[in-house]
Amino acid sequence: MATPSPTSALPSTTYKYPPKVVDLRTYADSISRKIIDLKSKRDPTGEHVSAQALLIADAVESACAARSVEVLEPFAAVAVEEIVRLFSSCCAALDAAHQRPRFGAKLSAFAARATSRSPSPSPGELTSLGDYRASLEAVKALLRIVDGQSQLVYSGTLAPLAARRPALLHDAISKSTVVNQVYKTTLQTMANITDGLPFPCKAVAQTVLQLHQHGEAYRTIDSSIGTLIRKVDDFVEVLAKPDGQNIAPGEDIARAVERFFSAVQSIIIRLEILRATAKIKKLVAPTAVKTAVADAQADLDDARRLLDMALQVDTNNSTRKILHAQGLAKSNVNYSSELPASPRILHGRDGELSRLVSCVVDRSRPIRVAIMGAGGLGKTTLANAVVQHVDVAATFGARRFLVTAEAAVEVDDLLTGMLATFGLPASSDPLASLLQHFRSHERTLLVIDNLETIWNSANAQQRRMTEDVLSKLDNVTSLTLIITCRGADLPPDVEWANRDAVVLSTLSPAAALATFTDIAGNVPAPDQPVRDALLKEVDYMPLAVTLLARLVSRGKQLRDLHRRWNSVHTGMLRTQPNGRLDNVDASVQLSIAFLPSDDPAPLQLLSLCAQLPDGMRLPVRNELEGLCGFRDIDGALDVIQGLALVYVTDDDTIRMLSPIRLYMLEKHRPSAAHRAYLLEIYYEIARHAPRDIDPQFPGARDRILPELSNLDALLSSEIRHFDELPSPDLIDAVNVFSSFSRLHVPNERMLTALIPRIEHLPESLALSLWILAEIHWCRNAYNLSLEAATRARSLYQSLSQRLDAARCDQQMGNIHRLKSNYTEAIASLSAARETFNELDRELDVAYCDKDLALVFYEQGNHDDAAALFTSAQEVFLRLDEPANGARCQEMLGDIYRIRGDYQAAETQLESALQTYTSLGSMSDIATCSCALGDVYRSQQCFDAALERLQVAYDIGQKQGNTLGVADALRFRSCVHRDQGQFAQARQLLLDAQRLCEFIEYTRGAEDCAEALDELDRVEHA
Repeated sequence: MATPSPTSALPSTTYKYPPKVVDLRTYADSISRKIIDLKSKRDPTGEHVSAQALLIADAVESACAARSVEVLEPFAAVAVEEIVRLFSSCCAALDAAHQRPRFGAKLSAFAARATSRSPSPSPGELTSLGDYRASLEAVKALLRIVDGQSQLVYSGTLAPLAARRPALLHDAISKSTVVNQVYKTTLQTMANITDGLPFPCKAVAQTVLQLHQHGEAYRTIDSSIGTLIRKVDDFVEVLAKPDGQNIAPGEDIARAVERFFSAVQSIIIRLEILRATAKIKKLVAPTAVKTAVADAQADLDDARRLLDMALQVDTNNSTRKILHAQGLAKSNVNYSSELPASPRILHGRDGELSRLVSCVVDRSRPIRVAIMGAGGLGKTTLANAVVQHVDVAATFGARRFLVTAEAAVEVDDLLTGMLATFGLPASSDPLASLLQHFRSHERTLLVIDNLETIWNSANAQQRRMTEDVLSKLDNVTSLTLIITCRGADLPPDVEWANRDAVVLSTLSPAAALATFTDIAGNVPAPDQPVRDALLKEVDYMPLAVTLLARLVSRGKQLRDLHRRWNSVHTGMLRTQPNGRLDNVDASVQLSIAFLPSDDPAPLQLLSLCAQLPDGMRLPVRNELEGLCGFRDIDGALDVIQGLALVYVTDDDTIRMLSPIRLYMLEKHRPSAAHRAYLLEIYYEIARHAPRDIDPQFPGARDRILPELSNLDALLSSEIRHFDELPSPDLIDAVNVFSSFSRLHVPNERMLTALIPRIEHLPESLALSLWILAEIHWCRNAYNLSLEAATRARSLYQSLSQRLDAARCDQQMGNIHRLKSNYTEAIASLSAARETFNELDRELDVAYCDKDLALVFYEQGNHDDAAALFTSAQEVFLRLDEPANGARCQEMLGDIYRIRGDYQAAETQLESALQTYTSLGSMSDIATCSCALGDVYRSQQCFDAALERLQVAYDIGQKQGNTLGVADALRFRSCVHRDQGQFAQARQLLLDAQRLCEFIEYTRGAEDCAEALDELDRVEHA
């Protein structure tokens, strides 16, 4: 099929190319002319070698000759740069082959003028001349010049059609079921970009289409290229949908897209050259790939930095749009002396209100009070309550005033408005008039609301002028001043009376519930858990609680709102489109708009923090600083903390309010590179999760528990959103995380999400199924556990991994035992034992014997059980497995207890306990102490029994072993029951039952219920 020529739909006059592109074109023409001269003068002794070398010169000449400044020009320029770099290496090889500088040296001199890249490798590092001949042929073929057009640009892509008729192409592809989503995203970018934008914006879609057309082939060169493609996708997605609006034309956006366009062109050329020369391993790999990828990474990162800065400028501009939507445009603001009404609803602020009122009515000194905090926390509401408080009214009378800076563009706007508030005439120096007015009255209370509008201005002069006004107001001793301001940093040079308690927090759960109920009324009992869950989800933020309640009061159903919350989050919390007081997203956006437009680092750090629901801890922050290249991460933190977008806890953890975090997740995701670095850190954290309860378990558990929710969020998100094969790091992290959960709170959710995505990876799938079986086993979901173990065994058998298959048989046998399917249990365990025996796995045989003994024990076949426990114990002791030997001894003790031989039982259990103690195996000490306590109880040695059971309880508490704690409580209840202490026994059983229900241990909860029924019968008897 003939390749279309470039269309004139993209006239060159719409875009002026940077000088480097023109220079490269000139250099290429110069090289071509010099090579033509060399053709007539070439040395006949090196004719064969020279002929091979000239092939690349022909390619350069063909690629650049007679090109107009249109769509092919950037491709040709980059091609020249990349090919000359490769050509320089070839020249050095030719010189080395002839052992004297001839043709190669001359040609290399011309080539050097066209490239500023690193020097050519030394001859000792180069490959054979035959390989270079192949490379020259490959590069010649690479450009594939046909009818004056380079097939590299258009080969097999949709770019020509996209250039001519983007709308038609977008419509056609949107209806296709086979085109990758990336294409749709890219084409949507074209649809969103207006005709008024410069040429590079139009070309983004065509360029990215080219990259993705050959994406799979590029990935075969090096796995790191997948990261490059994800970065490109990330940039395109931001470009296509910045806050759901089209990008507005402007120099900042154009510069960012130009840099991006050039970077992707360069990537395509580099990757095509690498692919074409892939057979020459010594030339291409590994340094060539690494160099190409590193250069491309840097170019893309620079483009993304420019885009972030441009979009941040756009965000600042959008602030005025929100204010305008509220009807607060400068010309419409009514600066009235009339005070706003006292707030009707103000729950959970009694302490703050009392302290503020006490400050304000203090006559001993001039009072300046600041009410700070994030948007939506009720700063204005609290200020109104202070102004309207009866004690404040009695102190100031009619000299109470509230003015808002919300619509002020400049400080002078606020001062002029204040003149109207105080009934003063217009003045050329409004501040002087105001100061004179305040000094002429004995006492005045002034509230300046929303000071952040002018104080947090990107205009440094306005910020300084605001601080100057506050400083001069501070000098008026008869003035009591209150400000409300978004953020946590106080304006300087003012003696704030409440400096130590200045930032508002969210509401308590009780206050949030009271606020909700005052607006929406009581809800039916079945809906109350949904209501409470939603209030918790919004972090009890007053604005979010209020808007949620208003939606319910308007007839929205709580269950419908909960479903919407799970999909759109803060986007549903609005009663007006853009009003700050009627829209959580708009409120958060206003705060983000105050971030500096010339420094992307604060927004980048904020987007990373949003990925972590449990906050960013100091070690993670320190690692990110190096990986992400933050020049001053502490400075970036100061900025976002100063705006109250985050807060820092006593342990140096950066946390965010839920509505702010969810807004950031939706609107400002981190770059692909930054997210990859964050994942790298958390993959490493996951690797250190404990896999067994041993002496090191408590310490390892305590280190990972604070990161558990963050791991859950990151890994779950990665499973949902990866668009290619899951990385081994992700699979390993999910497996380790899930394996740890069975020792804490068993959670199979992540594995069930991963398993369908790795069906093509049998080894990984088998391991994940094995862990899933263990988790289901811990949750007493025996049917699901059996299903997973059966699948894992089948996979291991197909992989000829007999040992792992036998362990699945053993697991299946234990599941059948717990299901009381003793025939199947014996069959599975016997099959596993046979395989272990054939593989000469004596220790595994002993484990099977122990498990078979448990089957016989539960069947009441105590003789056979005792025989197997005894033989297994001997093997364990001989093979230096004292813990397992002690477990067999513990079971032998229980058999003696059942037989009524309490003395023998006590001897066995005491011996087992001594072994566990010497090993420091705390979990085993706990279980053995429970068994020994029950033996003491049976002998009516109640004090000794309670002492042993207290040991078990304390260990369970220290290890966080909820099931162990529940077992200790259940055994203690029996001791109290036997002594007639029924109330204590009942309370202990209820506590044990509650713990079993918490960890979803159904069998334990049922045992507690049966024991409670038995207790009732004994008590009534």
